[in-house]
Amino acid sequence: MDAISLKRSNTILIIGVLIAFLYYPSIGFITFRGTGYTVNTLFISRLFIWLEVAILYFYATKVEQNDFLLWPEKKETFWFYPASFGALYLLTIGAGIASNIPLLFGHHDNRQIMLHMVAVLNKSWPLLIFAALTAGFTEELIFRGYLVPRLEMLFKNKHMPVITSSLMFGLIHFRYQSYSEVIFTTLVGVVFAIHYQWYRNIKILIFTHACIDLVSFLVFRLALAYHLPLK
Repeated sequence: MDAISLKRSNTILIIGVLIAFLYYPSIGFITFRGTGYTVNTLFISRLFIWLEVAILYFYATKVEQNDFLLWPEKKETFWFYPASFGALYLLTIGAGIASNIPLLFGHHDNRQIMLHMVAVLNKSWPLLIFAALTAGFTEELIFRGYLVPRLEMLFKNKHMPVITSSLMFGLIHFRYQSYSEVIFTTLVGVVFAIHYQWYRNIKILIFTHACIDLVSFLVFRLALAYHLPLK
């Protein structure tokens, strides 16, 4: 590939990376600006997130002229899935513990935005499940399936794609105005990105992510129902 073609190829990859990162917060700003969370805005915002996957799929196939998932799925034995699920979930719990670091410095997050969102989700079980499934499918397809391989092509090493995609993943969660949430999601992003590099299996990441979100929503739901403190 000559220098001009390489530059054009890198430019196309960079634009795709920026679309993947900037679309999500842009839609959130437009959807919730001045309205807060309602059943309708939450449902519509989830649809817009699915639209991002469609846009990136179109961009990958028509502009990049590549497959959306650059890395073919590896076939694994049955035991790979429960073992990976258990390991990923335990590491996620570890990330949750580490996310409390701000508390050591006397910083207490305001959980009102998250609590308000869950309070709205509580009004509709189908919406709660749809939100968890949407997070599992779309965020893994975008931040691991789409971004990690392309960042490897740009950086030409294994470490920066993990760091960059994880920071992007953490930063999009700053909409909850919680440093703990950003730390948690960044660390989860590191774990999931490394797993994807090693095993190149997006299905287990989608399933685990959806379970994590569903359990988190249910924990918040119980806390709200029984007036338990969430710190």
